[in-house]
Amino acid sequence: MVEPRLRRLAAARGRALLSAGARPDNVFLVEAGQARVVLYSSAGREVLVRDLGPGDIFGELAALDGRPRAASVVAITDLEVVMMSAADFLACAGSSSQAALWLARRLSAEVRRLTEKVFELSALNVQARLHCELLRLSRDAAVVRKGAAWRIAPAPTHAELAGRIGTQRESVTRELRALAARGVIRQLRGTIEVRDLEQLSRWAASDEAAAA
Repeated sequence: MVEPRLRRLAAARGRALLSAGARPDNVFLVEAGQARVVLYSSAGREVLVRDLGPGDIFGELAALDGRPRAASVVAITDLEVVMMSAADFLACAGSSSQAALWLARRLSAEVRRLTEKVFELSALNVQARLHCELLRLSRDAAVVRKGAAWRIAPAPTHAELAGRIGTQRESVTRELRALAARGVIRQLRGTIEVRDLEQLSRWAASDEAAAA
């Protein structure tokens, strides 16, 4: 039984829980709050890999292959996690076929997500990448439907969106203004309302088809 060895940890917003290159000591399960997986270039540019919420785990890749951490993880809200040693995580995955299948499915989903992102970064322009990212955010379970619009709240800042799609903040600002002028989105304080999800979906599908 590993339950007596589990540790609960509370982290304030802004705290780094993992650092790229560190030793693979523990695996973490998010119980409450949100964290962000990030990479930093030598010049200090931040690249946003993905956001994590309740039910997500992190640190599992380093536990599986024994190599240093591939990315850093930072709390973007007050965060509560359960921490398990890498050895206990491997023992659990190895002793239960259901646990192993769950882990395999999770890793498969992550490979698919990253494959999609690689395609977008390699084949689509900034405008098309922003369409795809807004569509993903609109379809996320955390967004709120309000009337005919999908409300993304709290919305990523322009700088965060730029980090997600591999461009500069100024480019994101310009494209968002263009979408707002066409009535597809509306920007409010800390919120983006997608007012025409069907049009955004058509553009994203057209962008991807043109690049294929």
